[in-house]
Amino acid sequence: MAVKIVQNVDRISPTVSVAATSNPIALKSGYIRVAVGLTAAFVETGGDPVATTNSFYIPPYQNEVLKERLAKQQIVGITTGTSTVITFDVNAGNPFLVGDYVSIENAQPAGINTVHQLVTATSDSSVTIAANTSAIVGVITATGATLSRSVKVSALADGGSTNISITEIVQLVSE
Repeated sequence: MAVKIVQNVDRISPTVSVAATSNPIALKSGYIRVAVGLTAAFVETGGDPVATTNSFYIPPYQNEVLKERLAKQQIVGITTGTSTVITFDVNAGNPFLVGDYVSIENAQPAGINTVHQLVTATSDSSVTIAANTSAIVGVITATGATLSRSVKVSALADGGSTNISITEIVQLVSE
């Protein structure tokens, strides 16, 4: 089986006593490949994960593909303020849930593009996120702006320390 790398994430280096957490990953495929080095690791994924010894276990020199729920939608409007309201087209639907973390991409001006913000409310055609954008004016969404669910990966080493490589992939079937 072949895999295509959709995006790389900065490597994390947890120890036996301190979990390390990745940068946010604005999901494109929802398949997160986690590769462990010399020492086994416990791994968690989600909006604000913290790995513990009860988390998913990956043995040394192994990798696993973890599936996250994919949610992405085209943005038609952004209302700035102490919280930010993102509006979708009337019949587009809303794939986001309260408690999700999301990232705005490709909106103008660049300052409106937020990374890993908590969804605090939803309706059929909008979400409210915990991002204070009250200082941003002149928002343009006609540039193909999208809202994507984002996650982080947290890992705790099973002994000593280890390096964890994280990539988002698309699995392709070989012919």
